Amino acid sequence: MLDAPPAGFSQELGLPSFHSHLLYSRGVKTRADLEPYLNADRGATCDPMLFPGMDVAVARLRQALETRESIAIFGDFDTDGITGTALLITALRDVGGSVVPYLPDRVEEGHGLNPDAVRYLDEQGVSLLITVDCGTTSISEVDLATSLGIDTIITDHHTVLPTLPAACAILNPNHPDSTYPFLGLTGVGMAFKLVEALYGDMGLPWPEHLLELVALGTVADVGPLTGENRFFVKRGLEKLNETRNVGIRALAESARLKFGSLDTESLSFGLIPRLNVAGRLGDAAVSLSLLTATDTTEAYELASQLEHKNSERQSLTEQAIQEANRQLEAQMNGEGLPSILIVKSDDWIPGILGLIAGRLAEQFYRPAIAISTAGELSRASARSIPEFNIIEAIRVGRELFTKSGGHHQAAGFTIPTACLAVLEERLQAVADEKLRDVDLTPAIDIDCEVPLSMFTRENFDFIQSLAPFGEANRAPVFLTRNARVVESRQVGSQGRHLKMRVWDDGAAFGAIAFRQGDRIGDTQRGVDLVYTVSLDTWGYQPKVQLTVMDFRPSR
Repeated sequence: MLDAPPAGFSQELGLPSFHSHLLYSRGVKTRADLEPYLNADRGATCDPMLFPGMDVAVARLRQALETRESIAIFGDFDTDGITGTALLITALRDVGGSVVPYLPDRVEEGHGLNPDAVRYLDEQGVSLLITVDCGTTSISEVDLATSLGIDTIITDHHTVLPTLPAACAILNPNHPDSTYPFLGLTGVGMAFKLVEALYGDMGLPWPEHLLELVALGTVADVGPLTGENRFFVKRGLEKLNETRNVGIRALAESARLKFGSLDTESLSFGLIPRLNVAGRLGDAAVSLSLLTATDTTEAYELASQLEHKNSERQSLTEQAIQEANRQLEAQMNGEGLPSILIVKSDDWIPGILGLIAGRLAEQFYRPAIAISTAGELSRASARSIPEFNIIEAIRVGRELFTKSGGHHQAAGFTIPTACLAVLEERLQAVADEKLRDVDLTPAIDIDCEVPLSMFTRENFDFIQSLAPFGEANRAPVFLTRNARVVESRQVGSQGRHLKMRVWDDGAAFGAIAFRQGDRIGDTQRGVDLVYTVSLDTWGYQPKVQLTVMDFRPSR
């Protein structure tokens, strides 16, 4: 259970104790914190000119626009990179820019700049290259671009190494010379800051219309929803709910989402997986074309392609997760799980590795690495837990990698398959040392224990005012003991999920427990529930629903 606020806190805020308790858990410690949190507005944003090199980047961009140079936008193939690329394409074309987009192929090229891409862009007549969500470690590629007469502006947010590329400008909140006060910007956020600075220098209106793309990319990359990001996502969701972007509208309809009620959960489970799937199973340019489409017919065709790909991705991922679990059972050999989970297969495509690693890290609360071993070079994706910095850990194999990158919770690398055994031994040693005294039992932080009758319309509306929810601003989590299950049934493919109706203290609500369908036998008597609350908009009448994170028979 999270700490309760100190005595007198409710009186200081002038709010009911239930409301003040939830605010305290979300970083509101004084009355002065209250207004900025509840009413996140443009005042939360920072001056983009605080980034070292921003003045140089803006001057070089203006020169390119004035002389009609060909400007390449090189983005990563995930949703953060795709939305950032779409944002720059839109913003620069709106001011007359000649733009050449480029998203690398995940299998053939991997993450980040590569020499072949630079040479291709040179052949296209490009003289200015802007990266999105990558480039901070691309030293040789930037040198190659320079030798070909191409200037480079890097926009990125990933970890900075001691040696930096010799680019015109490196815009990264982690830059050693940066005094920018907010470190949580994602790739699309950095692209937006460049446009914000450019438009300001040109005397153009603040580019608020682009925040729908910023919201998508920020949520996709699990950016912290505090400070500047909180405003970007909150305002971006408002823009998304009234969007005129035909691609986003087509994709939302394909995902059966309702405009007017899109929230971070809608993005995380509806739009983002479909945008990501193009880069996972094929060509990320499909998603980029969708986000920049102006023709409705084309948009619906592209959305249909992504829907089919997403179904394929779901099937491949479930098969891979089953195989990964079999490998872990074999590794245990009657003992406990290792400190770091490493699974691998010749059959796994690189595009689903992050999903496998993420599911394992969530399921077992350990850092996890999934590796595709098809060929002489193996590709890996890693996901971690807060107690273990994965990008720091994989540096034990830096001389073995042909490519690597990431941040403290997620990373990836490419390595000769013959070197995997050496790397695995090193990683297990590092994890054993770092996690020796860490309790690796999955735990849920609970805000407070309440009866179900607490969720009046007034209290539910207040909970919604704390949104958007996500990293560093999680949805409130509640505990209710001795609730009675008045109805339960398995739903979803193969009965994987559990649908319930629960009653307590004169109040009854519908509840859904994802991936807990096999626990239907535990609902025959009273249960203790740990859950979040949200508005179920499915059907004609929106209603409050509990999303059950865990439950147990009452004692």
